[in-house]
Amino acid sequence: MPDRGSATHISLRPLRVQAMMTQEELAFKSGVGTRTIRDIETGRVRPQPRTLRLLAEALDLDEADLALLTGAPDATTSVPRELPRALVGFTGRERHLDELLAAVEDGAALVAVHGMAGVGKTSLAVWAAHELAPRFPDGQLFMDLRGFTHPAGPRPRPESVLTRVLRNFGVSEQAIPIDMDELTARYRSAIADRRVLLMFDNAASAEQVEALLPGTPDSLVLVTSRRDLSALAGAHSVPLEPPPICEAVAMLNAAVADRITEEEATAVAERCGRLPLAMGLAAARLRSRPLWQAEDLLVRLADEDRLLDELDMGHRGVAAALRASYLELDPEHRRLLRRLGLVPGDEIDVHAAAALCDVGEEQASAMLESLVDVHLAETRSPGRYRLHDLVRLFAARVAGMDEAEADLNEALLRLVGVYLHFTYQAAARVHPNKRRFTEGATAHDIGLPGFAGQPDALSWFLDERSNLEAAVAAAEGAGGLEQAWHLATAFNAFFVHDPDVGPHATVNQIALDIARRTGDRRKEAFTLGDAGRQLLAAGRHREAIAYLELSVALKRDLGEFGDAALTLANIGVLYRRSGRFTEAVEVHESALAQAEAAADVAAAALIRTNMVVPLLRLGRFAEAERCLAAAERRLDVGDDHNRNRIEVFRGVLVREHGDPEAAVAMHTACLGAYQGKDVTADVTATLIELGEDLLRLDRGGEAATHLERAVEYAVTLTDPSLERSARNGLGLARALSGGVEEAIAHLERAAALAESHEDAYELARAHHGLADAHGLLGDAALERKHLLSAAAAYDACGVPEAAVVAARLDRVEQR
Repeated sequence: MPDRGSATHISLRPLRVQAMMTQEELAFKSGVGTRTIRDIETGRVRPQPRTLRLLAEALDLDEADLALLTGAPDATTSVPRELPRALVGFTGRERHLDELLAAVEDGAALVAVHGMAGVGKTSLAVWAAHELAPRFPDGQLFMDLRGFTHPAGPRPRPESVLTRVLRNFGVSEQAIPIDMDELTARYRSAIADRRVLLMFDNAASAEQVEALLPGTPDSLVLVTSRRDLSALAGAHSVPLEPPPICEAVAMLNAAVADRITEEEATAVAERCGRLPLAMGLAAARLRSRPLWQAEDLLVRLADEDRLLDELDMGHRGVAAALRASYLELDPEHRRLLRRLGLVPGDEIDVHAAAALCDVGEEQASAMLESLVDVHLAETRSPGRYRLHDLVRLFAARVAGMDEAEADLNEALLRLVGVYLHFTYQAAARVHPNKRRFTEGATAHDIGLPGFAGQPDALSWFLDERSNLEAAVAAAEGAGGLEQAWHLATAFNAFFVHDPDVGPHATVNQIALDIARRTGDRRKEAFTLGDAGRQLLAAGRHREAIAYLELSVALKRDLGEFGDAALTLANIGVLYRRSGRFTEAVEVHESALAQAEAAADVAAAALIRTNMVVPLLRLGRFAEAERCLAAAERRLDVGDDHNRNRIEVFRGVLVREHGDPEAAVAMHTACLGAYQGKDVTADVTATLIELGEDLLRLDRGGEAATHLERAVEYAVTLTDPSLERSARNGLGLARALSGGVEEAIAHLERAAALAESHEDAYELARAHHGLADAHGLLGDAALERKHLLSAAAAYDACGVPEAAVVAARLDRVEQR
């Protein structure tokens, strides 16, 4: 049996070649299997003495050759063992290590590990080299190619690297050629008969490595670089990124043992951007200060302005590693990297990068890809780029040192100009009938593309939302108050389509501060209106009314009567969501009169459509039908969205007139018209109405299916108004289909939402449903209690259900 554990080298191949035999010929002559000969030559196995004797006899070896075959040491030469010391506590890169070792096992002769500065390339490669060393008994050589050392520092020439290899293999100084071609040939000849592991650390380029590659596949080249070296033919590429948080925590635990908790290690790793170099330096600081606790280290790492200084240990610091990469760039690429440090958000696209450097998009795209190639930028989806947190800090610091503040502000405001263009273009697509967005799109058009339709515009906004929010604050900080206000205004166009309302409140407050600081009453009027709508959605009705009334008054003073009418209509919506339906109709009528006086046809159509809801609640069906007809006559050609909304309301009228079967057909068709669109408030409202149709038909199971979707969508949209309505319907559907306990849970949730948002009507519906549910359970006391609450709330709303519940209460009292 072959011995697989020995590290002693058997030099069979050069002796076989010297004898001018193929592996098959040697196998035939010696009686040793061809596969065994192949495994001996590749170092996979160590042969038994009998096998060695058979091979020696077949090759007719003399004493010197026999010593070479059996691995007897040669006193005149020593085998180079140059690998650096491997990390004792190496951990966290098991997947990459396994991949690298498997690639070599599968025959890879060139493995390239590449990644950003400080990501741990050398540590991984050295650890792998030690694992692989027994397979390369003729030596393991390590050479730092200094590819990203300061340009003024020494960088070994290919000639010096090849010369050093030859010296290691005992070639005398006099026998080493001077001519580069001859030197390369001699180097490859010397390597050809050996199994050697060559580790080239910190390579500058594929070309630098190409000149150092052996000519035969028996040796292994392991190379690290901050550049992607996949251009090297036959290279197995191992890209290395900052490790996931679990591996990062494992690295820190290995480095500082029992001095850090899991939670503290997670915090340190995050503040170091999970960069192994940074984490190693942080751990070293903790080890060198025995009186420190982990929280002392965290306090020092918390200050972003000083973070790079805290991770500085001279030439080994993070800033030094990044500066070496930075100085390798040409001036144009340096400028781009510096200005990427100005980006207020997390990611940018080519348009934004081009604006930062005031260059064409094609050039910006090429430069971004070059930064990705040297791992100074990252791309996680096509066309979008970002910097690692520590690279961003470094870029911003260098920008502050190398460029004038005025130039940086100018670059930032060009970036904001790009965001303004796209945000207004998207807002105009989403709200084609709102003049301030269509006019804004024209005013801020800088010749870049627009959007094909509403879905594209909404998708773009959701991708860019965090960038836009950050850009508003950055523009204000750079003195671009006009740009910041307009960007905030365009941003708030997406409020009703955004499940995350927090950024809109933040951005709107900045816009309001700017308007008041500059004394611009028009800006203040529109920003107050946006704030009122946001407060309305949050259920903060009293605050919302105050903001909306201020906005209406300012808009009227400024002659913005159409917008004043729409803002007044929002007060009507607020009254409707509070269950104050009569007041809601009155406010809508006032708003409608103002819109018509201003000849704002689009505003009038929208107000009429919104007025239908309180009219339906009050049972004023004929007036609701007239509103719908008038609104439809004034719709723009091709306004399918609002035409579909009107059809949904018509379905409600059909149901209330006693034909729920026809209403089901109408609402199903309306849902079909929304197919292909994302989750929206209109889709959710239509699902609720379809559920109500099916409840009238006692088809509780089908109703529950649609109402469950409506609840899910309402939660996604963070719309409590739709959620409480959907849960009330779902509670009734579950009770109808036998799930009384589940019904009670939904109805109680609806009641809590209605109470917290001061919605008297949905609160009444919740109590009404709870009375039904407890009645089914035979609990007469709770049934009566909830009926009393429902009756009082319905009566306050002035709706027809008040009489229905009052009659039922009389029956309950007479039991």
